[in-house]
Amino acid sequence: MKTTRGVIPLIAAIVGVAAMSWAFVTGISAALSGGGSGALPYEIVFIVAALVVLAALVLAIVNLVKGNSRALAVVTIIVALVALVAVILIRIAADPGFQ
Repeated sequence: MKTTRGVIPLIAAIVGVAAMSWAFVTGISAALSGGGSGALPYEIVFIVAALVVLAALVLAIVNLVKGNSRALAVVTIIVALVALVAVILIRIAADPGFQ
């Protein structure tokens, strides 16, 4: 039972990161194309996926503190933080006044 509590946040983090990546790349393409419905659906998918990654991060921290499957919790934290750091770096790079 303890392993299941560690695997679920890891799977959620991996799926969330994959969905964030897909929504970001596809959303940029949709936003830059002249036709179509725009990037709003991809923005919604991106935000929902980011919330899933954030929830997985919180669950992994709880598992780490409680001592449940610590190795899986550490791997989940690393996967979730990579995605969140990437979002922060993209936001900083998009700021024209930053350079």
